[in-house]
Amino acid sequence: STSLPLTVTGELRIRAFGFSTFAKVWASPANAGARELAEELVAAFPGLTVSTAEAADDATHMLLYLNEDSFVSDERLAEQVKQARKDKLKIVMAHENDPDLGGCLFSRLFEVTPQELIADGLYKDLARSCFPGRHHPVSLALLAKDLGATPARSGSVASMRRLSASIA
Repeated sequence: STSLPLTVTGELRIRAFGFSTFAKVWASPANAGARELAEELVAAFPGLTVSTAEAADDATHMLLYLNEDSFVSDERLAEQVKQARKDKLKIVMAHENDPDLGGCLFSRLFEVTPQELIADGLYKDLARSCFPGRHHPVSLALLAKDLGATPARSGSVASMRRLSASIA
């Protein structure tokens, strides 16, 4: 059968984004998978930098990577999230949906996240879904927007090629 790809004007996957102001995302070593996702974002979007230090330091955002191991594999993560919230550090949440990367139903996160964080409103903000395959560039673009990316004025073809190559 023959099929044509569906495209929508203004669709995120056909836009290129970049950072025109300082943006540094903190991927805590206590948050398994966060570093890999942050590095993928840095490779795809010009102007974003990543820190993998033990503390947020001069980061503008914390990347909270949510999968089946979140808050289970390293108890430091809960304390770091509490501190980030106390410090008013913007937390951008990425909910992994790829089973090969520990993707899980979001309901699992309510079972393993410390009740104090839930009660304090951690999940009141939207967690971005991270999907595999052809939907992955859109997931990355939505995360980049949450980190402060804006549509790039120039070099959009090169940026889109980097983004497309990131899923290959």
